[in-house]
Amino acid sequence: MRPSVPLRPAGLLPALLRPALIALALAGPIPAAAADLVFGLGYSDFNEPAASNSAILELEVHSRPRWHFAGADWSIAAAIVAHSEGDLFIGGGPAALWPLRDRWFVEASVMPGYFRDSGDGNDLGSNFEIRSLVGIGRRLNDTTAISLALTHKSNAGTSERNPGVNAVSLRLRRSF
Repeated sequence: MRPSVPLRPAGLLPALLRPALIALALAGPIPAAAADLVFGLGYSDFNEPAASNSAILELEVHSRPRWHFAGADWSIAAAIVAHSEGDLFIGGGPAALWPLRDRWFVEASVMPGYFRDSGDGNDLGSNFEIRSLVGIGRRLNDTTAISLALTHKSNAGTSERNPGVNAVSLRLRRSF
């Protein structure tokens, strides 16, 4: 009889595959209620020398626009961000799209939420974190767009420790 050895996935793809499959399973019924689904793949940079920077996988759900203000269409959005090191962010808040010429757009959002660190030096000071995002993108057709976004997560000084984390991601937006 062989001793049981736990399987531990090695490398980036297996580390991101599990959260991606969970996110897709949870997103299955969402398109009927959502206007947009956004999938992102990027890289995080923690502002701590002992922290472990890592690849990130993002899933966002955006409602149909609720308001038009300051030249933008505003919606309510929710996000799940999984880091390959095991960190996880879940948040929600307002999101805006400013249309530009020739199918280009600017996107922005502010999402307070919950952050769970993996315990590998990625402690951001508290579980309460606020993610801000700004990006530039282009619609490829009526239902598909791509964008490049920068995000920052921090607790906005609500905790004594507030190192923060920045990320850049390439995003695919699907409209329904």
